[in-house]
Amino acid sequence: MSILRCGKLMTRMPSLRITLAAAGVLAILAGGAMLRLADLPNRTMHCDEAVHGIKFGQLLEDATYIYDPHEYHGPALNYLTLPIARATGAAEVTEVTETQLRLVPALFGILLVGLPWLLRREMGPEALLSAAALTALSPAMVFFSRYYIQEMLLVAFTLLAIVAMWRWAGMFAAADGAAGDLEPAEAGRARFLRAVAWLVVLGAAIGLMHATKETCVLALAAMVPAAAVTLPGLWTNGKRLALSVLLVVLLAAGVSALLFSSFGGNPGGIVDSYATYVHYLGQASGEGSAGRHVQPWHYYFHNLFWWPAGEGGFWSEGLIAALALGGLAASVTDKSLDDRSRRFARFLAIYTLLLALIYSAIPYKTPWCSLSFLSGMILLAGIGAGSIFRLLPGLGLKSAAGVVLAVLAAHLGWQAYQASFVHFEHPRNPYVYAHTTGDVPALVAKIRQIAAHHADATAMHVQAIGPDHDYWPLPWYLRDFSRVAWLDTIPEGPPAPVVITQPELEELLLRYLYVTQPPGHRNLYVPLVPPNGGEEWMLRPNVPLRAYVQLRLWETHQGARER
Repeated sequence: MSILRCGKLMTRMPSLRITLAAAGVLAILAGGAMLRLADLPNRTMHCDEAVHGIKFGQLLEDATYIYDPHEYHGPALNYLTLPIARATGAAEVTEVTETQLRLVPALFGILLVGLPWLLRREMGPEALLSAAALTALSPAMVFFSRYYIQEMLLVAFTLLAIVAMWRWAGMFAAADGAAGDLEPAEAGRARFLRAVAWLVVLGAAIGLMHATKETCVLALAAMVPAAAVTLPGLWTNGKRLALSVLLVVLLAAGVSALLFSSFGGNPGGIVDSYATYVHYLGQASGEGSAGRHVQPWHYYFHNLFWWPAGEGGFWSEGLIAALALGGLAASVTDKSLDDRSRRFARFLAIYTLLLALIYSAIPYKTPWCSLSFLSGMILLAGIGAGSIFRLLPGLGLKSAAGVVLAVLAAHLGWQAYQASFVHFEHPRNPYVYAHTTGDVPALVAKIRQIAAHHADATAMHVQAIGPDHDYWPLPWYLRDFSRVAWLDTIPEGPPAPVVITQPELEELLLRYLYVTQPPGHRNLYVPLVPPNGGEEWMLRPNVPLRAYVQLRLWETHQGARER
């Protein structure tokens, strides 16, 4: 009887491990969701977020999206925001909130935590749980999951493409064998149908990558050679490979075309989606206005793994880098990995290294771009952690390693909390990049108070004059003001009751207000100063704003306050 019971226990062990792993992933998902969903509007809108928010407003109100091959990236973010806005009853951009916008990348950030579950056969339970936990707690992953930009969507679609590619290849791996208890012919048909289904997912994922952001080509450029070297049986059947590639390309092109053409409303968007790469080659090299984003090759590694925080402290996701190196070593030396797991680890190593090298070689750099190779690094780190648990002898050593890794992971979570909920606008936060200061919503609140005493209220004329149109995210915060003139030079004609500009244009502005206006049409203006008594508001660190209001309107506002 004892032998029989042992046999039954051994039979149940794999399913028990999978059940425990599933429960662990669900618990990690819950923790990751809390970090990503809590208090989404706690940070002022970055200028990029505001641009995408206004662009989404055009889709919401006009039911179409016109792709600009020079700016704004692809339409996927906008179309995926639409259901949330509609579900909450928003019909105009003035009814859209920061929470609604940021909910989209937050949901994709949560999806990214759970996607490794689909790679459980390649990674094993320990590596799977480690990768999910590191994704959930990574400060960069958390911070940019709360940012209304395309990056989190791109990373999630890329990982989905990797999953689909490996699932498709696995259908033909000798290790798979027959499909359960089916007859050989039925087993072959079942494998074929599953393979086609995964090819459909792969094509759709690549199409969505392209419709999300132009830099998808960098991930594909790293993915293809890594797959060519490591995928089992890829070259054994040339006809099958050619047909599979053709299906994927057609599906990807079709999904991308649907979105870029605004579902047929703008066919020219399809051509623009490919013509844009001429422009982006120049931008990636740092030409023109992109020059201010040119950074040294080590910029991403400095940001992620050793960023001084002042007073001797530093930010670091070094745990991920150290475990990723362990995963890299395991792909070569860990004999406890089966063939499929070893090949997948090698794929991740090649893919991540290539992608990191590509991004580092491109002069144009912003902190969120590192998420693409950080995602691969985290999966590789999961494999490194899994190897530690497998290779250490005895329950005691395994438990000690688990405690150490848990403490280090908790420190990652603490950094994620600090980055997203405490120092979310501080320049010493490595993920804060030219971020809007809290002065902007405060200035807009003051303008609203003044507009309440103007006959036109939110239809009051406002002029915002910024060199090179450097006034974002003001258009987002003033989106309910219907008569705002967004200018990059001093205009002609009568000035508005409220004028916002920057110090470098102030001399020209004063001439416009007091010299070029015809006699009898000149009004006195007073500076609108911050509550703290300073002379100027800050758009971003080291980028000041000046605001002026007509004296009569100011006196009306002040008189109403005193009554």
